Amino acid sequence: MERRTVGKKRYVCLEAGCEAVIEAAGEDSLVEAVQAHMSEAHNTFELEDVILANAVDDQR
Repeated sequence: MERRTVGKKRYVCLEAGCEAVIEAAGEDSLVEAVQAHMSEAHNTFELEDVILANAVDDQR
C-alpha cells in the first residue's frame, strides 16, 4: 500500500483560462477534489500522477 502524505496541499488547475485553486487536507483528499473539479468544470479527467506531481504543500 502506498503511503500518502498528510498536510494541506494545493493544486492550480492546468486547464487554459481556468484560475481554480484546489486545496485539501492531504493527497487523497486533493486527488478526489481535483478529479471532481475536472469532471464538473471541464468535463474531463486528470490523472492521479499528474495531480500529485503538480501539487504543492500549502504553507499559508
